[in-house]
Amino acid sequence: TATAVIVSPITLTRTADMSFGNIIADVDGGTVVLVPAGTRTLNGLTSPSLPGTVTAASFNVSGLASATYAISLPATHDISNGVQTMTVNTFTSTPTPTGALDGAGTQTLNVGATLNVGANQAAGTYTNALGFTVTVNYN
Repeated sequence: TATAVIVSPITLTRTADMSFGNIIADVDGGTVVLVPAGTRTLNGLTSPSLPGTVTAASFNVSGLASATYAISLPATHDISNGVQTMTVNTFTSTPTPTGALDGAGTQTLNVGATLNVGANQAAGTYTNALGFTVTVNYN
């Protein structure tokens, strides 16, 4: 007797992009820590009275019901306004470092990170059209 079971591949679908909101840079620079829950803490920086949109990245993970999976986050990611660059690092996620799909085979994965704002960082919108890579694999 031979048996085989083909399971559905695990998939990751982006549902929200990461946004650190509006920040006022100063002569010393600082960091913005965005946690997976979608709130941020400014260290050495201030926020204007209108903080802008602040959101953690969010993904829908789907696959085999009740399966567990490993999460791989990037080490760093650079964003630019076309002239200057800022580094995003210390990526974190909820769940971490593994997740578990529910009985329907889905789970939400939220990702936060730290934005490193340089001294006298130039004003502008900083982005990277290529995005950053988050990977999930069955355990």
